[in-house]
Amino acid sequence: MTAIWIIAVCAAIWWLVQGVCIARTLRSVCPLPEGQFTPEISDAPFVSIICPARDEADAIEAATRSRLMDSAPWMEFIFIDDRSTDGTGAMLEQVVEGDDRASVHHIESLPSGWLGKVHAQQVGVEAARVAKDGWFLFSDGDTHVHPGAVESALSWAECERADHVALTPRIVRGSLLLRLCIAPLMRVLVCSLRLWVANDDRQPRAMGVGAFNLVRRTALERAGGLKQLRLEVADDVGIARIVKDSGGRSRVAIGAAWLEIEWYRTAGQFLRGSEKGVAKARSRTGILIAGLLASIIAALDVSPFVLMVWLPSPPALLAASTSAAALLLGLLLAARFGLPRYWSLLAPFGLIAGLLITFRAMGLALLHGGVRWRGDSHTLESTAAGERVRL
Repeated sequence: MTAIWIIAVCAAIWWLVQGVCIARTLRSVCPLPEGQFTPEISDAPFVSIICPARDEADAIEAATRSRLMDSAPWMEFIFIDDRSTDGTGAMLEQVVEGDDRASVHHIESLPSGWLGKVHAQQVGVEAARVAKDGWFLFSDGDTHVHPGAVESALSWAECERADHVALTPRIVRGSLLLRLCIAPLMRVLVCSLRLWVANDDRQPRAMGVGAFNLVRRTALERAGGLKQLRLEVADDVGIARIVKDSGGRSRVAIGAAWLEIEWYRTAGQFLRGSEKGVAKARSRTGILIAGLLASIIAALDVSPFVLMVWLPSPPALLAASTSAAALLLGLLLAARFGLPRYWSLLAPFGLIAGLLITFRAMGLALLHGGVRWRGDSHTLESTAAGERVRL
């Protein structure tokens, strides 16, 4: 019984710590307010929206059409077909035809020393006609952005005197495996990136989101540009980090009412996408250490649900209370950030599935000495050398 008490108390403390992190995040990261913004119209667009895409023919048409529904004349849309083999490029050409604000650029090869997505974004930057005092919006090609989202983000940026604004999207549909794992993944993101301090100018932490990263051109150039991130797998967070490190102001808000994404539409995409995160371990030794830590954390996460088998003993009652609090935290997090909320009630199973997926990714990285991302292979040494974001 003593061992059960020790496990129950340790698990309760662990979930209390997570609860504090989540509560602070829910208080400091709020939904994006609606706003109006009227830029000075010049010969060049005020905002250049850069959307890289690779092999996304099944989703790119609807997402692109949602963007083009925004009729603001002070935006241009730059779509980057990054070596697609499934008709993505042709689909983009067809959708943007007739809209003078939009253009499509095709990449045939990846230069040495770059990750594919970051290079595609750099191609977009070089093609942009944005004014010197204008903005870039880096946004994944499969993101649906509703009319008014960019204007509201610009309005909030000016109100906050921010140089960078990131918006979190609403997650819709997706594979069953992703929906099962999304709540534990969000908890890991909140705690590892200390999301509650992302809007605090006194803290070095910052948050970027691949679906919506709005940044002033002058701030990005002052930070050294995307070349600073050419081998950073967390390029979205990296944009926020280099802007803040160079003296800029970074802000993050919840954009669930403004944009949505069907993240990893198949289980296969989810499994492949999870592989890139292993690069943050930096080496084979780091992967083994990370695997051990992940196992300990998973055991603490799941133990309250397991200990309920001993009900109605006192330690099992503590575990039951901890389990109820854990499920409530998951529901609150899902409701605020636009995640599939009722799937968060299956958090213990999602955590176990996530741990197995993590072990799979770690095993592949150990076997190959590197990671695969967006169809390209990168060694652990190269990604470690280009790392700008530490978790």
